[in-house]
Amino acid sequence: MKKHFRRSAWFTAACILFIVIEIALGIALQISSGRTIALFSFGAVILACLFCAVFADKSVEYALTQLALILTVCADYFLIWSVPQQKLPAMLFFLVAQSAYAARLWFTADAQERKAQAISRGLLSAGIVILTFTIVKDATDALAIVSVLYYACLILNLFFSFFRFRSRALLAIGFALFLLCDTVIGLDLLNGYLPIPADALLYRIIRPGFNLAWVFYLPSQVLLALSLWPQAVRNPKNLKN
Repeated sequence: MKKHFRRSAWFTAACILFIVIEIALGIALQISSGRTIALFSFGAVILACLFCAVFADKSVEYALTQLALILTVCADYFLIWSVPQQKLPAMLFFLVAQSAYAARLWFTADAQERKAQAISRGLLSAGIVILTFTIVKDATDALAIVSVLYYACLILNLFFSFFRFRSRALLAIGFALFLLCDTVIGLDLLNGYLPIPADALLYRIIRPGFNLAWVFYLPSQVLLALSLWPQAVRNPKNLKN
């Protein structure tokens, strides 16, 4: 019992230290400029991916979560570190990452929820692709299709993570913050097609004078990396010696 308490205390301390470091990186990227922003941003994503290994075990949940975080690092390499930015490979990696999270939700669901997930994912994916072709028409390209499929997958991951919220709270909040980040980026991109007046409230919201997208994105990665914490605490075997 005493040994377990010591291991649990060290485990919790490691999680707290991880959060503190990520907060420091989040502040640093907001006050930095130039290439240094990319260094702190990409470093924060890599750290979240590496820290998830603290929860390493033989479960499907861990394997899929770690895979999703590795794919997220790959996506952010093309968005953050690569010069010039390469959006299509980035979005492909993000789509597969969200698919890994979707698989995690599917494997931990009961038969009824699995059926609901399969039907809703198929219908929403098909519907959003058709809608994209209807609205964008001839301008529809691979990036647009991959992006809307990714967004649909993320929305459904958020929706289904709220089932049994008590055991998936970190996962659900992580997806919610991820979606807020993408919404901010989407509104900013929309401003290029439908200009928003500089004195409009929406303009001030999406361009508040700091990187709002990363205010949501970095915590989302931290929470997704920590989303296995509750299971590890409930299962002493998962705590590292």
